[in-house]
Amino acid sequence: MKKVVLCAVALLAGTVMFGQFNQSVVNQAGLINGSDVDQTGLLNGSIVNQFGIANGSDVDQVGAFNGSTVTQLGVANGSSVDQLGIANGSSVLQIGIANGSEVDQTGILNGSSVTQIGLANGSDVDQIGILNGSDVDQLGIANGSSVLQIGIGNDSDVDQLGLANGSDVIQLGLGNESDVTQAGAFNGSSVFQLGAFNDSDVDQFGLGNGSSVIQLGLGNESDVLQVGAFNGSSVIQAGFFNTSEVNQFGAFNGSSVLQTGLGHNSLVNQVGIGNGSSVTQSN
Repeated sequence: MKKVVLCAVALLAGTVMFGQFNQSVVNQAGLINGSDVDQTGLLNGSIVNQFGIANGSDVDQVGAFNGSTVTQLGVANGSSVDQLGIANGSSVLQIGIANGSEVDQTGILNGSSVTQIGLANGSDVDQIGILNGSDVDQLGIANGSSVLQIGIGNDSDVDQLGLANGSDVIQLGLGNESDVTQAGAFNGSSVFQLGAFNDSDVDQFGLGNGSSVIQLGLGNESDVLQVGAFNGSSVIQAGFFNTSEVNQFGAFNGSSVLQTGLGHNSLVNQVGIGNGSSVTQSN
């Protein structure tokens, strides 16, 4: 979150320096690059840098003090940034071939940072509300990330390295936090948070691991670590201040955790091949 906030502040500071009106800077070098910038309001700032072949950028800003920076190096990269509101900040860096990024921000002081290096990576960030922060970093081929944040002060961090990893994060509410780290190939993570101050941490390393986390309520905490191949984890927390930790090392291990109510605590450790665990806690 700190990096995202600093990014937003830097973009805002740069915008203010531009003067009293909207400011747009476009730098392009290469062949068939295209940039479209539309600004309506006060003191919005946009910088677009494109170097290569057939890169495309679209920036739309409506409001005041919004800041956007787009840098694309390579071939056929595409970026779309839409900002509606006050003091939203977006930074997009794409290096490689056919990477695609879409950022939509509505509200006040939302911050988004997207960095993609490689081939055919895709990122979609949607933020509605106040002080939401999203940081997406993808390195490799055909990795995909989707982030939806609606509310106040939600924070999401997605890091993916490798081939065709996929992450889906939905945060609805206040002060929810999600961290997803995936390295390898064909790993998949889904995080859904509805409520306040829920915390999810997913780390997956290897091939074909899958994780699903659903948190409904207040102050729930989930930690999932999977290392190996084709391990699967499902965590559902509905209530208040429940804690779940799942650690799986090996192949074809499966874990299911269901917590409903108040203050439950679960720890699952599995090492080997084909182990299965199911935990249900309620009150």
